[in-house]
Amino acid sequence: MRLINLIQYIFLSYSKKKILGYWQKGILNIIEYHKLFWISYIQKKVMIIIIIIIIIIIIIIIIIIIIIIIIIIIFKKISMKMFIFKIRTMITVLILFGLFACSKKELSEENAINAVTNDKEIGFESHSKNLNVIYFVPNDNPEVADYKNRLSNLLIYFQNYVKEEMDRNGFGKKTFGLPIDYSNVNSPKVKIITIKGKLGQKDYDYGSGQIIINEINLYKEQHSKEFSSEHHNLIILPQRTDKGRQPFFGWGSSCFAVDNSDIRVEEIKTTKSDLIGGMLHELGHGLNLFHNKAKKSEAKSLGTSLMGAGNGTFGRKSTFITELSAAILNRNEIFQSESDMKFYGSVESVVDIRVGYNSNNKTIQIDGNFKADKKVTDVIYLLDPNVENEGSGVNHDYNAIGWKKSVSGDNNLKMDIPIDELEYTEDIPYDLKVILVFENGALTTDIFPFNFIGGKPSFTSNEKPKFYQNCGFGGYEVELGVGKYTAQDLKDAGITNNDVSGIKVPLGFKVTLYDGDNFSGNSKVVTSYKDCIVDFNDRASSINIELK
Repeated sequence: MRLINLIQYIFLSYSKKKILGYWQKGILNIIEYHKLFWISYIQKKVMIIIIIIIIIIIIIIIIIIIIIIIIIIIFKKISMKMFIFKIRTMITVLILFGLFACSKKELSEENAINAVTNDKEIGFESHSKNLNVIYFVPNDNPEVADYKNRLSNLLIYFQNYVKEEMDRNGFGKKTFGLPIDYSNVNSPKVKIITIKGKLGQKDYDYGSGQIIINEINLYKEQHSKEFSSEHHNLIILPQRTDKGRQPFFGWGSSCFAVDNSDIRVEEIKTTKSDLIGGMLHELGHGLNLFHNKAKKSEAKSLGTSLMGAGNGTFGRKSTFITELSAAILNRNEIFQSESDMKFYGSVESVVDIRVGYNSNNKTIQIDGNFKADKKVTDVIYLLDPNVENEGSGVNHDYNAIGWKKSVSGDNNLKMDIPIDELEYTEDIPYDLKVILVFENGALTTDIFPFNFIGGKPSFTSNEKPKFYQNCGFGGYEVELGVGKYTAQDLKDAGITNNDVSGIKVPLGFKVTLYDGDNFSGNSKVVTSYKDCIVDFNDRASSINIELK
């Protein structure tokens, strides 16, 4: 009878509004009754059985909750981050109403349930790896008012725009993940990491990107848990009050942008500034995208490419994400809701193509194959004109247009490119870039130069392979014809042992580098222009040059 009274008293205690009150009363009651009947061995056994039953019931409830949320994930596409948050919150509520309540604050059942249900729709998508949003503040230029709310809303707007463009390009409603600020459960916002800079705004000028990155890395060493992704950072600085220049560009897998009081969703359609569109454009660079503009047909129906001149049109005129940019984003680390893959690891590939021109249907015809040590999901064919001798490379590719083709089981390369889609076709040099998109998000680029002559592409050339001392085609340059070259042969030709960093291999040639003399040791095949042979830099001791 005493056992029944004890159980009844404990459950009555649980009906109290104050968690600490019923916990204390329950404990005191247990202690009091312990003296009276816990001496009995049989009664002890009964209590153990009751406790086990209670634990089993709690476990069953948790399993049911997990099953319900999994169903919601499947049909409503809630992110794994939110799934984990819901599970954690549910378990917390059970604990608070169960055996382990210890807070001194009042917590009613209604408030606890609201803490869970209010998070049912947070209004944006969060993944296991998300964009690090960093607000970097010079010591003499403070944060712009309400920056957390404004930028949170703007980033959610960007996220939804990207989601719709990914879906239009056939990749489903995928988008980049944003971290959740849990400080306000009833109205979650995007988490923004605020870092106080050591210097003044004049010291963080346009060329200060590396200085800022270094300070962020120092902060990260001591606050690593605040960062989600190891790679992708959006770094925002308050706009300078002295009208000086500041970083506003992509920097590897990071990017810089500017904040002022007009950087908000409400200004997107009416702003006369390019700062909002510029933030999204630079974010594209931070997500591994390069410049590329619309084809002629796309410009008529879709408008301006975001990664072309879209920084000046976003929100005010039709602006879109190209299919080749979407293919790269599809394999971006922070576009995956959940993945155990190690993104952006090292990859190796060899591209071997033949290129010609079909005058009947006015198409550039590409045929060949590639070899790769890891899975490739897509191949991008980019045509980049050298307009007014602007050169090639970063910030010289605004006029490039491209085509994307998915890899389906084989390693064949085949594409017909209609020259009617090109804006520039009169006596101008071009780079054909074949870009492999790997499943782990890595990209490799092989460059094949050619020329337009009299409105037609020409792929014949009298050039021979050229070898460069430094990356970026710097240092000495040595041209070699077909043949086999030992270390001594290379020395006689002007190439120092273990000193080649860049190579230009024209169409029709195949170059094999060896790290041992007399064509021994490890080898590397090159069939295109490579401004830096990262995985074989300064290793060539002998070289074989062949015609394909």
